Amino acid sequence: MSSVKCLYCDKTIESFTLRSLLLKKDELCPDCRKKLKVTRKRIDLGEFQVETFFDYEGLFRDLLLQYKECHDEALKDVFLYDLKEYLGLRYHGYHLLCIPSSFKKREERGFDHLKAIFRTVQLVPLEGLKMKREITQEGKDLVQRRLMESNYIYNGPNVDKILLADDIMTTGSTLKGAFSCVKSHARKVKVISLAYKNITLHL
Repeated sequence: MSSVKCLYCDKTIESFTLRSLLLKKDELCPDCRKKLKVTRKRIDLGEFQVETFFDYEGLFRDLLLQYKECHDEALKDVFLYDLKEYLGLRYHGYHLLCIPSSFKKREERGFDHLKAIFRTVQLVPLEGLKMKREITQEGKDLVQRRLMESNYIYNGPNVDKILLADDIMTTGSTLKGAFSCVKSHARKVKVISLAYKNITLHL
């Protein structure tokens, strides 16, 4: 087997899991994979719950910043390595609708970071969710973030079931805004976020 280096620590991956040998190689070494621990939780946002999978702090944060802000597109497959089969089964029959980034951010990166992450999940992709105004949330306080609750429109088709997906949940404002737009266009809407951060802000 040819030498493979971890995409995060750059160490040569000298040992492989049975899964990585039989299915698809992991882009992270076993040590880094252990640090990227799945901690599945459900966060109640009143009208709906959000299923999350990682604590934002730690290795997840470092990987996401390197992926999004340093435009390291090679990292796209590390986040769902242990989750894509679960998501495909748990949300079978749902149309996947990713929360859009601002046009400026997509232009800077040269790729849609969230769609790239979820591309391997066996769900039908859905389009039509857009921002009314191009707002980025970096450095925004709680009041400013809540503006996102009224900043989305949906002009996509009506479907039976929609799965809304985001990368980080902080105040929940983005997900609340997106949910309110699409809830009348599907019989059932579920919501997931890869990671959760500062969840006490919801209380």
